[in-house]
Amino acid sequence: MASSFWKGVVGVGLFALAHAAFSAAQHRSYMRLTEKENETLPVDIVLQTLLSFIVTCYGIVHIAGEFKDMDASSELKNKTFDTLRNHPSFYLFNHRGRVLFRTQEQEASSVRNQQALPNPLRLRKLEHLH
Repeated sequence: MASSFWKGVVGVGLFALAHAAFSAAQHRSYMRLTEKENETLPVDIVLQTLLSFIVTCYGIVHIAGEFKDMDASSELKNKTFDTLRNHPSFYLFNHRGRVLFRTQEQEASSVRNQQALPNPLRLRKLEHLH
């Protein structure tokens, strides 16, 4: 868990960033009133913006905790080749192999089950059309 010190650093940084944004907006409205449109922001507002941004980012990095390595080998070194590309969500057990490799008893029971159930989509011979 992040210490309250780093949370305070982030809070101070965000407050300073908001103050810099308010100062920039106030300076821009002042420039409009005095009709000096081409002047840039004062250096103190720019420095306050940059410094508060850096302080906020530094505090957030300390709150975030440990980073993982970008190298994938450190995460994959504990896995075997068999489990490397193992995705259980893609397992499918209801496929045509069930029909192709049935025993005689299973086939006889499935034929009886199909005959017992009414099938509204059963195809009829269309001999009367010839």
